Amino acid sequence: MNKRHVLWSAFAATLALAACGGGSDSAETTSPSPTPAAPAIDRIEPLDTATKLLAASQAAPAASRLPAGAAVPRVALGALAGAKTVPQADKGVALKIGEGRAVAATASPAELSARLRWSKLEGGAQVAALAFAAEGAQAIRLGVLVRQLPDGAVLRFYGASGSPVVEMSAAELQALRQRNEAGGLAGDDARMVWGPDTDGAVSTLEVQLPAGADAGQLQLAVPRLSHLTRTVKDAAEIGDAASCNLDVMCSADLQTESRSVAKMLFTEADGTYMCTGTLLNDTRGSRTPYFLTANHCISTQAVASTLVTYWFFRAASCNGSPEVDPAMARVTGGAQLLYSDSSVDATLLRLNSQPPANVVYAGSYFGDGAVTGVGVAGVHHPRGDLQKYSVGTITGYANCGDTSCSSASVDGGNMFQIGWTRGTTEGGSSGSAIFASAGGSALYVVGSLTGGSASCENPNGVDLYGRFNRAFYRGASTWLTQ
Repeated sequence: MNKRHVLWSAFAATLALAACGGGSDSAETTSPSPTPAAPAIDRIEPLDTATKLLAASQAAPAASRLPAGAAVPRVALGALAGAKTVPQADKGVALKIGEGRAVAATASPAELSARLRWSKLEGGAQVAALAFAAEGAQAIRLGVLVRQLPDGAVLRFYGASGSPVVEMSAAELQALRQRNEAGGLAGDDARMVWGPDTDGAVSTLEVQLPAGADAGQLQLAVPRLSHLTRTVKDAAEIGDAASCNLDVMCSADLQTESRSVAKMLFTEADGTYMCTGTLLNDTRGSRTPYFLTANHCISTQAVASTLVTYWFFRAASCNGSPEVDPAMARVTGGAQLLYSDSSVDATLLRLNSQPPANVVYAGSYFGDGAVTGVGVAGVHHPRGDLQKYSVGTITGYANCGDTSCSSASVDGGNMFQIGWTRGTTEGGSSGSAIFASAGGSALYVVGSLTGGSASCENPNGVDLYGRFNRAFYRGASTWLTQ
């Protein structure tokens, strides 16, 4: 994990900003102040799929095929050693919500195969399952090493009774391995697959083989799992964000941008993390799911392949927490790493699965009009909470290394300094976009959050955002202008 610890003190408390306030009970007008109109070539327009619907088939929900009463052996892990993971508030690092754990009992294909108990299905298919229990876990992700899987085979993941079942076919797993190899991974690193987050302290891996397949040829292992100390979508976890954060559902002007922003879940060997990302449109309006976040969140193909996104993770109505928007949707399948640059703390991904209906592919602005004094608005998931927003102004420029930041000129700075007039950001907001007007009514992505000193306790602190135009011309344009 690239944990970018930045010393923000050089920017502390120099801006005369109003203290952050809470949301109101009615919709608010929060548009950033407009900048002068720029040539159309300096931007990519947003694409709202709610107004450009395409016919799509609805696949039936995945379901377990395990016969009633079938044996499901269990691998049990005790409670986490040491203190429970507490999500940290730092914005310069991804928000950690789980711990990685080795699973010695299924570390090799031979050990896992020895535990499976196969049942015959009508038509000749075979199915078996293995449960993994981690005492005290609120949710679990299983790390599955897929060395060999017969054509037509299916893996299924599920947690507590009644929870959704996520299915991955042999063809999908092969495609994921090929993307990993194209991203520079090799051997078992390319064959490692992280299942979805499943609720509860028990997660089940189900394997189905087609008729005629030899179970002896199956080579699967579960050498690791991630023990999540909080769930991602449970209402009991909602409300963690500090009190001055503003409910995005109370902003009349940011509903379009809200539908382009997703909460991110991703896993490394040492644990599971959260950040925020934004869906971007390209010049062709192709609906290719390009996704912008921070380099300090995801910077390698191995981590990109573990990505799960949560869309419309917001209140059902203005200040309606803890009720979640019924449109909330989880998308699994990982992503392909296209571009990542630590100097602007930006990463561009292409999701392997399409986002849900009614999302917005955000527009982006890469001209020179985003300068000191321009108003901006951010949409993000502080501490992994329901979606919030912030309103502020570009106040200057900076450059950041691994341990410090320094002020810079408009020409030399890779980062925007942002002062908030309302709202703030927190851990979990990392990677989220700021939007600005470029003339007209549309808002465009102009930066992504790297970190900062702003908080409810320090409303005059400064946050830093990587300048999108720098990321665009350094490599992101290769993909967004195809």
